[in-house]
Amino acid sequence: MYPSSAAFKTAVRTDHIVVAKAEVWASDQKLQEINISEGSVSVNSSSAVRRTCEVTVVTGRETTNLVPDNDFDLLTPFGNELRLYRGVQYEDGTEEYVPLGVFVITQVAIMDTNEGVTIKLAGEDRSIRIARAKWTEPYQLPNGSLESALTDLLKDRYPDAELVFPTTNVSVNQVVLGSENSNDPWKDAVEIAELVGFDLFFDQNGIVQMQQFPTLDGSVVAALFVEGNGTTITRLDRTISTKETFNGVIYTIEGSDVVLPIRVEAWDEDTSSPTYRFGVFGEVPTFIETNLLATEAEAVKAAYSLLNTYIGKQEQITFNSLVDPSLDVQDVIYVKSDGAKVDRLVIIDSLDIPLNPQGEMSANARTVRIVASGEQVLIGG
Repeated sequence: MYPSSAAFKTAVRTDHIVVAKAEVWASDQKLQEINISEGSVSVNSSSAVRRTCEVTVVTGRETTNLVPDNDFDLLTPFGNELRLYRGVQYEDGTEEYVPLGVFVITQVAIMDTNEGVTIKLAGEDRSIRIARAKWTEPYQLPNGSLESALTDLLKDRYPDAELVFPTTNVSVNQVVLGSENSNDPWKDAVEIAELVGFDLFFDQNGIVQMQQFPTLDGSVVAALFVEGNGTTITRLDRTISTKETFNGVIYTIEGSDVVLPIRVEAWDEDTSSPTYRFGVFGEVPTFIETNLLATEAEAVKAAYSLLNTYIGKQEQITFNSLVDPSLDVQDVIYVKSDGAKVDRLVIIDSLDIPLNPQGEMSANARTVRIVASGEQVLIGG
């Protein structure tokens, strides 16, 4: 969840004046703020490119000055970026914004009609810069700490990238990447982080972040969505499916740098869980093979981190609500709906955030745990 004031958190749950803005940047230089009539930002934790956007520039003949005349103009898909924000205007006229992402412009569509000129822009977060910078020869990922190895990889492909990495206490072995013509350095980096239990992504400010996947205890709750007076939910759907549900991770380490192969298992051992390994659901594992790690302790830690990303996927909660642009994927929230019999802590997997005032936010989440009868759930607790 992106930090915001208490006034902001209160405002977005009631009627308020919505403000949004779009800025065009080249590297670290702001070129121009542009007026937009509509647009949206999509955030998906299961996609290598986490943030994408679509924006429509205000229509009318007066916008023709923004129509690109050549490939170096303001709105062209050759390096310029969009920075998008949504916020609140308070009664005293002051405004508070939350950033929604930094997007490399990837497509510009221009439509000329009797009513005027419309310009539609599409963009992807800065990971596209790394994905496009394919290796022209094999790249050797150095052994050492996970954060050091990924820093070297990402800086090799995108020297200007700003990174905020924790001390992971994870060591990785030397591996060779980029041997295939269809290589994708960003996807490789994401998969390396994921294999050892970390989430790698570009955040709302265009900075590369690496964090452990959220735990299933739901200890930190970002927001409450509770049915009743003052609720912000307008629709909720609940789907229960075992199509892509695993309750175990079998993690194997093999490779030239591993003296003896290592094999560990992580299972859903919660007897109250519908996917408890010794319950009716049975044992349904997924298999991970890698040569990145070197010790059993690291393998166990990685296996349980990955298991946390699978448990709960059997129950999906999708809802529409008033827009809270400070929410993000991987946030743990509390959702309660009597009609759908939902009383759950859930992890947000994807979000669609509109820029226009009339739009609703849509979210897709998976269950963390059922809230016990009489249990009080509080934000931050």
